[in-house]
Amino acid sequence: MHVRRNRWNARRTVVAAVAATATGIALATVPNAVAASPGADVGSSPAASHLMWNVAVRADDGNGLALATLLNTAGYDVISREGAIVHVLGSASTQARLDAVTGATVVGRQAGAPRGPIPKAPASQDDVLPRKLDGKMYPTFFGGYRTVAAYHKFESDLVNKYPNLVRKVTYGTSFTGDNPLIAMCLTAGAKSSCQLDPDVTKARFLVMTQIHAREIATSETAWRFMTRLIDGYKKDAQITSLLKSTEIWVVPEVNPDGIEVVQDGITQHGTGYESPAWQRKNMDQEQAPAGGCGGTWAFSQSGVDLNRNNTFHWGGQGSSSDPCEQEFKGKAAGSEPEDSALATLFRQLFKDQRGSGAGDPAPADTTGAMVTIHTVAGLVMLPWSYDSTVHAPNDAQLRSMAFRQNYYNHYTAGQSGEVLYNAAGTSDDLAYSDLGIASFTWELDGTGAGCQGEFHPLYSCMNAYEANNLPGLYYDAAAARAPYQLSLGPTTTSVSTSGSGAKVTVTMAASDAAYGSSGVGKPAAQNVTAARIFVGTPPWDGGTPQAMTIHGSGTSVTATADVNKGAKRVLAYVQGQDSAGNWGPAVAVWIPKA
Repeated sequence: MHVRRNRWNARRTVVAAVAATATGIALATVPNAVAASPGADVGSSPAASHLMWNVAVRADDGNGLALATLLNTAGYDVISREGAIVHVLGSASTQARLDAVTGATVVGRQAGAPRGPIPKAPASQDDVLPRKLDGKMYPTFFGGYRTVAAYHKFESDLVNKYPNLVRKVTYGTSFTGDNPLIAMCLTAGAKSSCQLDPDVTKARFLVMTQIHAREIATSETAWRFMTRLIDGYKKDAQITSLLKSTEIWVVPEVNPDGIEVVQDGITQHGTGYESPAWQRKNMDQEQAPAGGCGGTWAFSQSGVDLNRNNTFHWGGQGSSSDPCEQEFKGKAAGSEPEDSALATLFRQLFKDQRGSGAGDPAPADTTGAMVTIHTVAGLVMLPWSYDSTVHAPNDAQLRSMAFRQNYYNHYTAGQSGEVLYNAAGTSDDLAYSDLGIASFTWELDGTGAGCQGEFHPLYSCMNAYEANNLPGLYYDAAAARAPYQLSLGPTTTSVSTSGSGAKVTVTMAASDAAYGSSGVGKPAAQNVTAARIFVGTPPWDGGTPQAMTIHGSGTSVTATADVNKGAKRVLAYVQGQDSAGNWGPAVAVWIPKA
């Protein structure tokens, strides 16, 4: 490990030199080469000749998957697909090469990174910090994104200020040995919960972000998710219910070594294609050729793609054997410490609930769910990622849950190869294959309410990212108790109370048609035929159900129930049922005290 540290320190010393000479152009002549000390919150957009572009290429025969696969295999950085239109990240010369691809036509391009000066970080961070941390400041880069050091400090501060809600677990060490791999567990009674043991009574839901270092919006989403959960406890009824019943595990920085390269690259060199800002992989350089990977950093970099190195179908479609390509699979399946530690964490958190055969489904009462968040294609992807011609044994349930998620974020749902391209060795395939848990990959939308920046959106875009994505994570946490059952049932889209005196009327809206509109294999909605409420004690703790009165008919209805107030405020839990007998996830509401 000592050798790795020396190598890493040497790499950081020469980041500027490598970035400056990768294309044979002195960085001093580039307007966005900002002279700054490491960690300074600065940056500006690259000169036009150094811009990254999102180039749109249309498959002339309409087969977008075939074109995406062809370009991906040829080493192009395919970042999203819309039917027959494939989006490729590259330079002006990349566009020129795409013009020569037989059977494809370049139909447009837009800037792949923000243009113009990058705003400074907000003077206050209180709007994205739990209340007990108001006034704390954490190091930032690129207008407000927190550094790796900031995450380490934030994680420790959460435990210190909220010991009954938060526990910090070190589950491994990064390749260089410079960074611990941290998982945060959020739940009521965290001091006695959050053990690395799958035999638990609470449900478990795992969110992990920034596997790919350049995808900076993902860890910020995790930061905000943790903040909203903590601040919502004992205030927001559904968040309170989730933290009482569920351990929510968050790994905000799967790839901290690579993230440090990105933050230093943006700070010192901006977002031009010669900048280390585009580092995707970890910092394992052992397979790189002598002298390192030549060429422009964005298109030729050392390291291993941590989302191609997992053991399930390692080395298959969508991965590369070239150590300098973005999707390098590594020297062996699970060879990277970040991935091997993550696989161990999966097994410590979730029971093995699926048979060993390729066609064995996980049972209907399987517990546990996981979402790994990427950018920038605007997708909700379900297993299998390695080959879209093969469906997972639990495809119907996984697909239903994927479309339940994209009801909230409006992304496109499907297997990776159905909506982008096939990708083998991914973390979601591993989690489902090994343990049977409901596993998904999200790709946050790169435009983010009009914000440009394919992997580096302006920090001001994060409010829109948060509003678009956190509701889907709350849904997943509620469904994690029995995802293959609950995701088939109606979604409670709203619940409220009204009235005064000794009773209160609870009104819920339940919709089995709460599926997103975009994707492959959208399930058919059933009529909602029943609803129930549990007052004080939830269904998973043996609560007594009370039937609610249905108003209307069809796939979306409202339901009401009159509830007596008690001596103290309590939670009530509502669920809708469809005509096939499926109950949806329970959603909580406060019943005020008399």
